[in-house]
Amino acid sequence: MYNGIGLTTPRGSGTNGYVQRNLSSVRVKRNRDERGGERDEKDRERLESQLNRQPNADILEHQRKRQLEVKCAELQDMMEEQGYSAEEIEEKVNTFRLMLQERQEPAPPPTERPAVTETHALAAANQQKNDRLREAFGISSDYVDGSSFHPDRKEREKEKREQERLEREKQQQQKYQIIESDNSDSSPERKKKWRSNLEHF
Repeated sequence: MYNGIGLTTPRGSGTNGYVQRNLSSVRVKRNRDERGGERDEKDRERLESQLNRQPNADILEHQRKRQLEVKCAELQDMMEEQGYSAEEIEEKVNTFRLMLQERQEPAPPPTERPAVTETHALAAANQQKNDRLREAFGISSDYVDGSSFHPDRKEREKEKREQERLEREKQQQQKYQIIESDNSDSSPERKKKWRSNLEHF
């Protein structure tokens, strides 16, 4: 054995114990042009789609309803053990179910990790985490991955900011026109009354 490589003893192995490289295996080297081909692009897109998988709202709603029904079934079992009649049990379970539906229990806090089998719950938690991270870094919600490499991105963003600024100014001008029109209708009369009131003092 040499540097932890090889056999502890060559006895019975049919070799002399000398460690050497396998010359019969030939590694296939790909050209640089082939490395960034369609296959790698498809793999990258597949991985991105797995990372950014959106949770299915219907499945999450089904799980929430299922948990509600489990609580109702537990209450029913407990009341049956205590000897309540079937009508009382049904009435109490129905009122308990209505109370739980009205309360609409919130989702578990982000610190509490869902079970591994609940893929949609994991996706919802991951989406919440990504939204918080995006908000912390100040990334806009309409940002597209890889758009920073487009050559005309800055011009488009500048035009968009300019349009938003013009719209804000237009809205402010409309507000000022409304206020001025309200003041211009009653301002001469108010000024006269105000001056006459001042003269009396």
